[in-house]
Amino acid sequence: MPFSAESAATTQSPFLTKIHPRRNRGPSWLPDPGLHLVLFFGVVLTSLCPILHGKTTFGGNRTKSLPAVEDPEVASELVNVVEAFITAGEKDDPAARGKFLGPRIFYYGHPRTREQAVKAIAALYRRWPQRKFSLTGSLDLFEIPNHRGVYRATAVYDYKFDNREEHLSGKSKLTCVVEHDQRGTRIIGVDEKLLNGSTEYQQE
Repeated sequence: MPFSAESAATTQSPFLTKIHPRRNRGPSWLPDPGLHLVLFFGVVLTSLCPILHGKTTFGGNRTKSLPAVEDPEVASELVNVVEAFITAGEKDDPAARGKFLGPRIFYYGHPRTREQAVKAIAALYRRWPQRKFSLTGSLDLFEIPNHRGVYRATAVYDYKFDNREEHLSGKSKLTCVVEHDQRGTRIIGVDEKLLNGSTEYQQE
């Protein structure tokens, strides 16, 4: 499911369902800080949902667009962080990806701490110990209206997973919500959608 208001209500991302189904998910909410995160993303994702799906029109035939990132230094930093987050998935250490995440993150439809997200990443790595990621084009960056220093980044990438006699490959569209301020740049939201018809599974 793409990053949308609906994703906040799902119990599992299609990406995680197909790549690494999980049986025990635990509680679907965290104490007060997690609830605050849910409310924040509820507002952000609800405002983005019509735009992401191209349903907000003006004058009958014009689709509203999110504002692009005007500051080139900020744009460069956002690109570097998201690209590094993707390629860090090839490393054996889940913390290599975890270091790009905020202390609390909206991760595949659920509020998580960084530590919880890293555990989910580690579970994926155990299922698929060999992984390759390759961007298929440039990242799209947009500023999220009415949320200073918060941006949306989307990227399509090829993935190849191997586990002894199992092989999985395809394309996925990753969407990240990234926060940038004087403290640095961190990813505070992650979701993605497998591109229809791209997934190939082989078992020898």
